[in-house]
Amino acid sequence: MTEALFALHRGLPRQGPGSDATTRRLLELAGPLPGRRPRVLDAGCGPGRAALLLAEEAGARVTAVDVHQPFLDELTAAAADRGLGERITVLNRSMDRLPFPDHSFDVIWSEGAVHTVGFETALRSWRRLLAPGGVLVVTEIEWTTSDPSPQTRAFWGPVYPLRTSAANADAARAAGYWVDAHWPLPESDWWNEYYTPLSERIARADPADPARPGMGQALAAVRAEITLRRHHGSDYDYAGYVLHPTATPSDTTSRAASHTGTGTADFETPTLRHTPTGAPAPGATATPVGTTAATHPHLLTNRKTMTTSWTTRPETAADVDAIREINTAAFPTGLEAGIVDALRADPAAWIDGLSLLAEAPDGTPVAHALLTRCHVDGAPALTLGPCAVLPSAQRTGAGSAAIRAGLDAARARGEGLVLVLGHPEYYPRFGFTPASRFGIRAPFEVPDEAMMALALDPAHPIPTGTIEYPAAFGV
Repeated sequence: MTEALFALHRGLPRQGPGSDATTRRLLELAGPLPGRRPRVLDAGCGPGRAALLLAEEAGARVTAVDVHQPFLDELTAAAADRGLGERITVLNRSMDRLPFPDHSFDVIWSEGAVHTVGFETALRSWRRLLAPGGVLVVTEIEWTTSDPSPQTRAFWGPVYPLRTSAANADAARAAGYWVDAHWPLPESDWWNEYYTPLSERIARADPADPARPGMGQALAAVRAEITLRRHHGSDYDYAGYVLHPTATPSDTTSRAASHTGTGTADFETPTLRHTPTGAPAPGATATPVGTTAATHPHLLTNRKTMTTSWTTRPETAADVDAIREINTAAFPTGLEAGIVDALRADPAAWIDGLSLLAEAPDGTPVAHALLTRCHVDGAPALTLGPCAVLPSAQRTGAGSAAIRAGLDAARARGEGLVLVLGHPEYYPRFGFTPASRFGIRAPFEVPDEAMMALALDPAHPIPTGTIEYPAAFGV
C-alpha cells in the first residue's frame, strides 16, 4: 500500500497538515536565528516547503534530509527554479542516523515528520548536532483532551502513541531541552492545503488501478482519516515546539521511562510525513510552556489555549434568551440575533434539532450554530449560520464544537448538502469547499472562495443551480 499512498500524495501542495504561515509563525517564535547565514537542518523535509522558505526568507543554508528520493528530487528542482540551489543541500538519510559532527547546526527544523522515529528518539539523537545557542523547532501530533473518544483512540492506538502537550514537554525536558513555546497549528492547516486537495485527488483515483497495487486499501485508509478529523478533530492536533538545549543535558532515563511510545520506523522504507495512511497533524495561538512573559515578551499575544471540554446539545425553549445574548455579544449589531429569531418563527426554514449549543463545564451556553432549510433550484439543502461565540470563549474551540455537532445532527437526519457563506480560512476545517465546484452559486455577487458547500453523504445526489435562502435573510 505504501506506493499507492505516495501516488495519492505526489504533487499535492503538502503531504500533511501545515502552511507557510505556520512556518513563518514558528520562525517568529524561535526568535532571531544565530549568525548572518544560519546553518539549518530540515529533518524529514519531504518536498521541502519549509526548507525553501527558510532559505529564502531567513537567509539560511539548509541541509534537507529525507529517505524518499522523489521528495528530494522535487526539492532540488524547486530550489533551482527559485535560485536557491546554492543554499539548499539534500541528503537521502534517516533522520535519526545523521552523519554530521557535533554542533553542526544553529537550527534543527522538522515539520510533520518526527513521528517516523518517535518524539523522544528524535530529540535525543539531534541534541548533539545543535551548536551553542541553537534552537530546535519541531511539530508533533498530540492529544488535546484527557478523554479522547473511543473512535479516536481506536484509530491512533495501532499507529502512533499520542501524548498530551504536558507529557511531550516533560519528554523534551528529559531529553535535555527547555521549552520556549508551544503553538497548536490552526485548523486551516489541515484542510486548505492538505485534506481538501487530497479529497479531490481521492475522488479521481481508481481503486482497481493495476499499476498501483493496494490503491483500494490506501483510499479506504485516507477516507477514514479525513472522516475522523471531521468528526473527532477536537481530540487531537499538531503543535509546534520551540526548544533550546539546557546548559547541562539531562541524560537520565528514569523520567523518560515514564513516557512510553517513542515509536520506531523501518529506516529503509520511506514513510509519508503524515498520519496512519502513511504514518501522522486547531487553534492559532501561541502558548508558552514553562516560560514567563517577562523573559519572553514575544509570547504575550494570543495566549489563550484551545479548550476541548465543551458539551454540545440541541437548543430547548429555555435557551432562546441565551442564544439571543450570544449573537448580540458576538456581532456589532443585533442583526444576526434578529435573523435567528425570524428563522425560528419560520416553519418552512426551522428544523428542530439543528440549532446547537456548546456549553462551558458549568453549563453556561457560550456558542451557537444554526442550520436551517434552504433550496438549490428547488432541491432541499441546509444553510449554516448565523454562528456565534461569546467573546470570552472565542478562539477556544467552542464555536467549532457547536458547528461539528450541528453537522453531525444533519448527517444523522439524512441531509445531503450544507451551504455556508463565510471566511474561507475557517470553514474548510469542517470539509467545506467552494460551492462553484458543485455547480452551485449564490443569488448575489460574492467571492467564489467565500461561498462554500459540504456534501454530508457522497452517495446523496448534489443539486446544481442557484441558492434560495429563507426569507429571514432578506435576499
